[in-house]
Amino acid sequence: MLTFDRDFEVREEARRLANLGGAGQREASIQSLHDVLDLLRRYAKLIAAVVVVGTLLATIVTYSLDKVYTASSTLVFDRNDTRPYESVLELQKLERDKSAMDTEMDLVRSREFLGFVVDDLRLQEDPYFNLRLAEKQASSESTWTALKALFGDSSTSNASSSRGREDLRANIAAGGRSRDRAITRLQASVAADRRGDSLAMTISVHHEFPARAAEVANGVASNYVAWTSRLKESAAQNTVNYLRLQAGGLATSIAKKEREMAEFAARSDLAFDPRDDVLRARTEQLNTQFTVARVDEAGAWAKYNEAKQLLASTGIDSAGKVVTSELLITLRKEEGRLLRERAQLTAKFGRNHPLVVESDAQIVSNRRLINEEVGRILRELENDAEVATIRVKKFQQEVSQLQKEMQVRNLDEIRRRELERDLLSEQKRYDEVVLRLGSFDPEQEEVKATARIASFAEILREPSFPRPALIIPIAAVASLLLAVVAMFIMDGLDTRIRTARKVESIIKRPNIISIPDVEGILEPGQTPYQHMLASPHSPFARSMRSLCLAWRALEFGADVKVVMFFSAGAAEGKTTCALGMAATATLSGLRAVILDIDPKPNGAAGMLGISNRNPTLGMFLDGTTDLESIISVAPEYPFLRVINSRLGLHDHERLFQELRRRFDLVIIDPPAIAHDDDSVWLSSQVDAVLVMVAAGRTQETELLESVERLNIGRAPIVGSILNFAGRRGAGPKTWRPESLKSLWSQIRNKFRHLPAGGLPAFKRRGRARV
Repeated sequence: MLTFDRDFEVREEARRLANLGGAGQREASIQSLHDVLDLLRRYAKLIAAVVVVGTLLATIVTYSLDKVYTASSTLVFDRNDTRPYESVLELQKLERDKSAMDTEMDLVRSREFLGFVVDDLRLQEDPYFNLRLAEKQASSESTWTALKALFGDSSTSNASSSRGREDLRANIAAGGRSRDRAITRLQASVAADRRGDSLAMTISVHHEFPARAAEVANGVASNYVAWTSRLKESAAQNTVNYLRLQAGGLATSIAKKEREMAEFAARSDLAFDPRDDVLRARTEQLNTQFTVARVDEAGAWAKYNEAKQLLASTGIDSAGKVVTSELLITLRKEEGRLLRERAQLTAKFGRNHPLVVESDAQIVSNRRLINEEVGRILRELENDAEVATIRVKKFQQEVSQLQKEMQVRNLDEIRRRELERDLLSEQKRYDEVVLRLGSFDPEQEEVKATARIASFAEILREPSFPRPALIIPIAAVASLLLAVVAMFIMDGLDTRIRTARKVESIIKRPNIISIPDVEGILEPGQTPYQHMLASPHSPFARSMRSLCLAWRALEFGADVKVVMFFSAGAAEGKTTCALGMAATATLSGLRAVILDIDPKPNGAAGMLGISNRNPTLGMFLDGTTDLESIISVAPEYPFLRVINSRLGLHDHERLFQELRRRFDLVIIDPPAIAHDDDSVWLSSQVDAVLVMVAAGRTQETELLESVERLNIGRAPIVGSILNFAGRRGAGPKTWRPESLKSLWSQIRNKFRHLPAGGLPAFKRRGRARV
């Protein structure tokens, strides 16, 4: 009974993924010379076909193209570019650098210059440069106009003249279009180049006739020299004309500004000498007086305020420091005498003595006189301050009036200075223009050409394009590279297994044997099994003996008797190997039997010529018949035993126990897993499973899926057998180019099994050995 151990399954899956990662790394890191040679050998026909077809196409295209001749002329430029018409002295003589030479090359291919060349060489009449000549149309229209003018009556004369004017305008427009087409074609045919920092420029022209190409190249070079010289002369003449015009205009402007300046000075009463300016002197004097008056006013009010504050705070006794006069001094002295006298009388006669009373009256009278004198002095100080204020106001009015006059005068001064500056600027400009005119005169000086012709074009005998001796080898090499790229692309998309190392890296088991491809040496109608019997020393027979020796040397179980051949798809040689191994074991004296559980005409029984018998395995397992009755014997030597019956839902363990008891070797030939899954569920009952792989046919994904399905039943996989080893083709027959039609199916098969996480990194397909 088949059971599942989940922990075991998890451990096995982890081990399988780890092995897959290590094998993938080893396989990606190994790419031997033998693998490269094998790859080239497999795609040799494709490479040869691509190279031959590419070379033939290049040859046909090369000899079918129109011949083009390239003529080259050379111009040499001066180291220093002289420009006498420049206004800046540093720009009149510049050294040519890379940017200047690049500009010259751009000018050679400019439409303006090429239009000059077209007009000079009349290239619009050359069919190579003007593909749409309108000569025929113009001649037909002129003929029609002449016939109408000859046979027409007087009533149609006005109409014919208007038609003639329309034809003239149409011809002019057509001529302009043809000139533009010629310029465009010439621009595509002209090339300018130079080497490094050289001052020599090579001008190349392409044309279908060698003589015409040389003529146009020489014409472009000579016209460029003439065109640049003409431009220099024109620039110099324009500079002189401009300078003369500027000199005349500046002279007129200077005279006009001098008149304006004189009229303005007379109208504004301005003096050119500052010492003659009366208003300015009066203003300065008045400002001095105004300042003095302001100082006096401030002093008067300060003195008045101080005296007033002292009188208000301390009284008359302390106001003497500010309020002084001769009378006040006398009164104060008198007050002092009276106070001394009163003191003496009081001490001598007492307070109430008449003399003391009289003295007090005198003191009071004296104090009244002092107060009156102080008041008078305060009034006098106040009057002085008010007078100073009135004087300041008067000076302020006069200063304000003078300031207004000075403002107007200043504006006039500013305007006069503006006129003076303008006049001075115009005089300086006039001096510079006159100096420039005096130092440069193109009528007396010869303008030097920018370049000169160093080499004229040569009339070539061989075309510059196409060159078969160069294009055909390059096309052959390119075709070879394209074929190699296509080879690697197809090999990258090809997932078929071809080597034993690839098989080992997938199933993680060693490859037991590699059976060579013997279809090339088989006689017509002969099978590999018949070839083995007829030729015991053939490669296939030796492979079968090696397989039997490998089976005897297996240490997978205690007693390996039941061996199952497993294959992912049909026609992989599973039945042939089963017959070969059984025949080799029988010839060696072992009891061998083949259990063919996939009865079909090309099965084991059909290849041995055994007819289908009625007893089946089910009848034996039910006890209806014995084992010998269901075993068939081949009619020919070596008389192999075959059980040709499908398995039913019976006790298979009892069947295999009986087979192990009676036979030394039991070979099971199940159907391919692509057709039936019997081999998956039957693998748990056998002692060893040999995985059959057909070189150049079995897909990697098919083999990997088949091995994963076998692991579900814990099949005892002991190794693999690589059949058709060394085969170059894609299947049982030789590879054909028609297999390219399956490229899309290969791509879908390649990317169908990608993980959900995304695309894997593309690696180099290598080989690895476990």
